[in-house]
Amino acid sequence: MKCLVVEDDLVMREFVTACLVDLGHCVTAFGSAAEALRILKTQKFDLLIVDYKLSDGTSVPIIDYFGATCPNSRVIFLTGSGIFPNGETSIFAPVVDWTLRKPVEPRDPQAIVDYAEVEMHGQTEPSLAVIC
Repeated sequence: MKCLVVEDDLVMREFVTACLVDLGHCVTAFGSAAEALRILKTQKFDLLIVDYKLSDGTSVPIIDYFGATCPNSRVIFLTGSGIFPNGETSIFAPVVDWTLRKPVEPRDPQAIVDYAEVEMHGQTEPSLAVIC
């Protein structure tokens, strides 16, 4: 799967990226909304994992653009803030499929990939990859 990770915390970005690469996926990662929007104008992705609060604003423009240009892809909202404590993410951004709360557990990237693959391709067997 072709994945885009947008996270301004370098440690978290590298962690999620390494986990996805270990699972056999192609990953592009950026730390700002501007960088992500720039790449989305030239490339399509199967999975977007995006932090809500970025160094140059919120991820709302990324989520909106991704939803419009990659309608069959999956969006995972990554947040360490207390925003949307009761799952209101779908009201705020209908294209978001799943909210992942920080701190991220080592098994979470596996769950994300399994979820996205089932939703996108109907795969019923979980992937048998190594967890970071």
